[in-house]
Amino acid sequence: MSKRRFINIGLAAVTLVSMSAASEAADVVRGPAYSPPPPALPLFYNWTGFYVGGHLGVGWADGGSSGFLGGGQVGFNYQFNPQWVLGVEADIAGTTIKDTVNASFVFPGAIATTSATASLDWVSTLAARFGYAFDRWLVYGKVGGAWAHASANISTSVIMPGIGGIGGGGTINQTVSGLVLGVGTEYALWGNLSGKIEYNMMDFGDNNPFADNKFQVLKAGLNYRFSGLPF
Repeated sequence: MSKRRFINIGLAAVTLVSMSAASEAADVVRGPAYSPPPPALPLFYNWTGFYVGGHLGVGWADGGSSGFLGGGQVGFNYQFNPQWVLGVEADIAGTTIKDTVNASFVFPGAIATTSATASLDWVSTLAARFGYAFDRWLVYGKVGGAWAHASANISTSVIMPGIGGIGGGGTINQTVSGLVLGVGTEYALWGNLSGKIEYNMMDFGDNNPFADNKFQVLKAGLNYRFSGLPF
């Protein structure tokens, strides 16, 4: 083989190697033909769904009557856009709240005694809820109707010295309605279980069985949601 032919073969081999390297380099610069996937969106707790639960708390009237209460609630939430939450909730609770009044009157030849004990048997509300979710925290307000049932035992006795005494009594039952306003916060604990703290102010006007316009409640509770798991 002549020296000139050997040189030509060597030049051809170098040219092929260079073209292959340039092609591979071009492929590296161009990168993949497909677009990278979009960044993952943040996950938020989903408050949408029906729920049931229970609560315990304290209640007090403007006149000073106070006591404990406990009961249950049921409701529905709908979350949208993407962190606003609308819902509706109904609750009912029995109470230990009582108010007692005693009075005595002295007349010529007689002494009259009157005793009245009023018990707030239960309170109930049906209200719309509106709130804003910070992931697993929900802050909300509520407005709607309120109802209360009270019973009163009244007894009266008249004592006439040297003659004797007479007495009587009776029971009065009354259910009144009014307005409820409230604020609260709820936290998703785990799974479908959440805990809440809530303040309610109920205004019964002149119909309040304790002769006070307003009745206030501070309560804590748990809810179990049938849907609303993180998505």
